[in-house]
Amino acid sequence: MSDSNKIPFGLRESDNALVDVFDVPNGKQSGCVCPSCSTPLEARQGDINVWHFAHSSRNVYKKTKHECEYSFYLSVRLMARQLIGKQITLSSPEYKGTIEYYEGVLRFTQWKEFIVSKEQDITLDNLGVENTFSGVAVDLIGTIGAFKFVVYFTHPERNVPDALFHPNDAKCGVIQISLDLLQAQFRSAKSEGKTYHEILTDFLSNDRASKKWIYHPRFEQCASAAIVNLQEGASNLTYTVFPGIRNRTINYSRARPNKYEKDDVLKAYDVNIHVEQPAKLVKFECIICKTRWDGYEAGGNKCPKCQDYLYSRMIS
Repeated sequence: MSDSNKIPFGLRESDNALVDVFDVPNGKQSGCVCPSCSTPLEARQGDINVWHFAHSSRNVYKKTKHECEYSFYLSVRLMARQLIGKQITLSSPEYKGTIEYYEGVLRFTQWKEFIVSKEQDITLDNLGVENTFSGVAVDLIGTIGAFKFVVYFTHPERNVPDALFHPNDAKCGVIQISLDLLQAQFRSAKSEGKTYHEILTDFLSNDRASKKWIYHPRFEQCASAAIVNLQEGASNLTYTVFPGIRNRTINYSRARPNKYEKDDVLKAYDVNIHVEQPAKLVKFECIICKTRWDGYEAGGNKCPKCQDYLYSRMIS
């Protein structure tokens, strides 16, 4: 059986609460059923394999309501919702943006990063589960002051919906929590003397590496400030703004050459790395309003409808 089918949490019939396989009797006396199909669950608490619940396979046909889709990740998502309650403190990651720009005569690509938010602990209040936000079902919605805050759990079969990258309400934050690493942590539970419940609780609050900003309410403000700073003393500047840190192989930055050294610099570039040629016409799309237009690769990414450059992407 693959780890994705080894269920760590089951629904206890006596109180309708999700419980850890560590907290129930072994075997068919677990007192738990599958919350998806209502099939009785057996607690497998052996000495070799990872402890888990498994669907009973004999004499339970009448108790099975429908074909089951209950998996490791769905089990974890449901338990996470139950554990969190009405408030949680999350260790949020650093969030940076990147400006890709062309400046001066040479027009080679340069990059400038700017910080939107530093690593910090944030407390979400008034948490609710199974809500809809920007037209999609999300795992958690809470508040930080006057701002809404959305948490969306992901795993290999569940990605962040496009709508959360450009939410209808700009006064909000959206953070992704990837559950991908939990299977490995659960495998070491017995050897470390921990329960799945304890591991999941610590993971949700303290595992900063599994969290990622999807939308931050200060991104546009921080990007605008970085652009103003970049424009000081620059000539013939064009740029594109990206959320996150861009992968790149060239990061050459130097003062703009004067007319006497221009040819020498160009020769050096021809020898060592590829020189970016003057920008060509390409096609862009705005992920907010879905408008498409033709513009120069360097600096032609301003949406003609939204009059904004932050959410455009090059599509050809």
